[in-house]
Amino acid sequence: MRLLSTLTCLLFVFPTFAQEVISVEEQDFNFEFVLDVLLPIDAEYDVQNYKVVYTTVDAFGQPDTASGMLSLPLDQELVFPLAVYNHGTVPNREAVPSREGVFERNLVIALAAKGFISLAPDYVGLGDSEGFHPYVHADSEASAGRDMLIAVRGWLESREIPFNEQVFVTGYSQGGHAAQALHRELELNTDIAVTAGAHLSGPYSISDIMLNTLFSEELATLPGYIAYTYISYNNVYGWFDSLDQVFVDPYLPVIDSLDQLQMSLGEFNVRLDTLLRQNDAVVSDIFQDSVLQVLQTQDPDNVIIQSLQDNDTYDWAPVSPTLLYYCTEDEQVPFQNALLADSVMRANGSTVVEIATGGPLNHGGCVVPAFTATLDFFAQFANVYSVSLGAPIERPEISLQPNPATRGDNLQLRGLPAGAHPFFIYDQSGRQLLSGLTADNGGIRLPGTLPAGWHLVRVGLPSGESVVRRIVLK
Repeated sequence: MRLLSTLTCLLFVFPTFAQEVISVEEQDFNFEFVLDVLLPIDAEYDVQNYKVVYTTVDAFGQPDTASGMLSLPLDQELVFPLAVYNHGTVPNREAVPSREGVFERNLVIALAAKGFISLAPDYVGLGDSEGFHPYVHADSEASAGRDMLIAVRGWLESREIPFNEQVFVTGYSQGGHAAQALHRELELNTDIAVTAGAHLSGPYSISDIMLNTLFSEELATLPGYIAYTYISYNNVYGWFDSLDQVFVDPYLPVIDSLDQLQMSLGEFNVRLDTLLRQNDAVVSDIFQDSVLQVLQTQDPDNVIIQSLQDNDTYDWAPVSPTLLYYCTEDEQVPFQNALLADSVMRANGSTVVEIATGGPLNHGGCVVPAFTATLDFFAQFANVYSVSLGAPIERPEISLQPNPATRGDNLQLRGLPAGAHPFFIYDQSGRQLLSGLTADNGGIRLPGTLPAGWHLVRVGLPSGESVVRRIVLK
């Protein structure tokens, strides 16, 4: 393996095409013993961090580039799973994980220090991605995470950095919404299997629970974030030709400044909050009466309501273990989002959803317990194993069936000791095609994408040795 040599390079450049890495820039390094002191975890590995630029699509499905953060746990003798962390709402386009010094990077680093190759997309319209950020837009959140995952896996393979087939998905706040959107996308529309997901304090119900926050008689904690949702959707869905058809004075000028990228979200929130207080107003007062009527009546035939419904992320049935986490004093994202997601997912037939609460904590106070619960939840399923399977030995009682096999079949290794065992599949040239853990009964699921021909299957044993079997794939 050439892992250590790859970590000394400052910049790697690759040709640009769909779901590919454009560049990888080395950033800071974190020692395990330092992370033990700084973070509320028991760190297990040193971590090297990178900024990644990769190809994706924008909110309209057009080719785009985006940036993100990649954190590698450093142990060249081990094979790690991958984890995607989706960040929360940021006050400006530079406050994203790929920028050194940003606080939320610590969560990505913590995942790596616990044994996950961790990646965190900045999202479209933030970081290196130009243009307006489509805030809480489920499709572009999902595509940014999906495309970064695919691109990073290709880059890891090109650098011969080992990883296994496990994929974990999580995120907090806006990132909870993005994590749920990405988890759904991977399960329903790709051949990437999600091992487990943790959706944390996210606004999953845009068209109901989050919509109803507009009509509170009290001034919202972050009114700019609520307004940002509707400015974003007007940009994506083209509700109206001009903002003055949606919003009213005296709020229109600051809304227009945000829309024209002349003002950061953080500044916009302060300016809007000031205006609302000066006018003894609430967030719903920023809208034209005609728009407000649509939002109040929730006419299902209206394009505005349909757009909100398009960005609900909870109405599906996860097949991989899923944790929903919330706190009851959350002043930014009502905890009822998690309760609704839990009830609907179960009603849709899912039997793998767990829900947990950190109790009466606010949005900021909920971060640490939510994240530590995520680490504990993922630890139940994560597999980390040695790159080396030990010297091959003769074990004639261990057989491989069926052989020949058809791509997409389930292989069965009979005679193995009970439990999961690391395996690798190689082609005739010795190139690794697949790695992972067998099922407890010795089963291996063969992807339909494996090439036909004869291959070698190597399986690690508890003794530290391995067995090798030849198989023909049709």
